[in-house]
Amino acid sequence: MSKFIETYKSWTESCHADVDALKKLIEFESAHLESRKLAAAALNYLVTRMDLIPDHESGIGALDDVMVIRVCVSLAQAHPLGDLPGDAEYTLGKLGNDSDSLLDFLGGETFGKLKQYCAKLVDASVRGRTPQNIVSDAAARKALYGDVEEELKRSVPVVIKDPADAELRLKAYLSHKLK
Repeated sequence: MSKFIETYKSWTESCHADVDALKKLIEFESAHLESRKLAAAALNYLVTRMDLIPDHESGIGALDDVMVIRVCVSLAQAHPLGDLPGDAEYTLGKLGNDSDSLLDFLGGETFGKLKQYCAKLVDASVRGRTPQNIVSDAAARKALYGDVEEELKRSVPVVIKDPADAELRLKAYLSHKLK
């Protein structure tokens, strides 16, 4: 299997732990507000129906979700995260480092566009919730967390039969959508 596709497929398998770390960052009040909003934006993206690659797209529909999580965390790391609990700090550090693989896979131009796209997610409203609202309102957080849990329950293991085709389709979707 393609090195990149194998890596991205493995990212979908750690999504529950990744979500838990993002929740801890959102709720960690001593973290920089922008970092917390980027974490909320990443979770908001998980539940949006209008994402870069439709979730129903065979084999690759969940890969954009795990990519956006990693880019949002990488952007969040540009701001102070505070003294997070050890497990969250470790997971977030790994997620941020994982985004380097995306640069290698997508190339500088498309990766730059993906970063810009992710940076703008802090202003996006999903199901009536903005990242600012999620960070500042416990009820909005609770509703988002419920939606995320439902999304994770519906997710199925990623099956990729033709890694070369999956890689081609993944790049094509992202290049087309990130103009």
